[in-house]
Amino acid sequence: MFRIKICGVTTPSDALHAVACGADAIGINCYVGSPRFVPEESARKIVGAVGGRAEVVAVFVNETPEAIEALCARLGIGTVQLHGDEPEGVAARLKVRRIKAIHASNTPDPERFASYPCEAFLLDSGGRSEYGGTGRELPWGELPERFGRLLAAPGSRGSGKTWILAGGLTPGNVGRAIAMVFPSAVDVASGVESSPGRKDPAKVASFIENAKAGFRLAGA
Repeated sequence: MFRIKICGVTTPSDALHAVACGADAIGINCYVGSPRFVPEESARKIVGAVGGRAEVVAVFVNETPEAIEALCARLGIGTVQLHGDEPEGVAARLKVRRIKAIHASNTPDPERFASYPCEAFLLDSGGRSEYGGTGRELPWGELPERFGRLLAAPGSRGSGKTWILAGGLTPGNVGRAIAMVFPSAVDVASGVESSPGRKDPAKVASFIENAKAGFRLAGA
């Protein structure tokens, strides 16, 4: 599992900069309703620019398994992020690695995800009709109590899954967030942008530096 993911990347240059700064993963948004949507040909250029130096994750919202598998096969992507309201049956039919986003600010019953077929969970602050990239900060202190049974604790070999913290992360708060809830990884989109889909180079570099420092301090 990656440790630091820069999501919503729309250009090869932004991808290259993130990788050069130490990002472990790049997220490409394949949802046409997003301001960060990347058409297939542009996505192919981003994948080519990354060139295997970081994991590339394709982000989908309420897409069919057939369409997901076909696009990933054409682009050579092996990990997907299901960021919509995908039922378990959709995830179960996928042969790629699966990250399931949970809209933590609008999920009254986390236990309904207990049997969800995925390799990792991602906690984001999206809600009804919103699928991430909102920039709203999650109430981190509430997450362990609300989602603790779903999520693996640091060094745990229990039933909890690997998990990724997203939702309102910025260069200024990512270290504090890691120290508070000990996620397996962090994910950022709007928190390192100058405008939707355009990354701010200085913010990207600062976020990655501060996230690495946060993980070191957390002993992870």
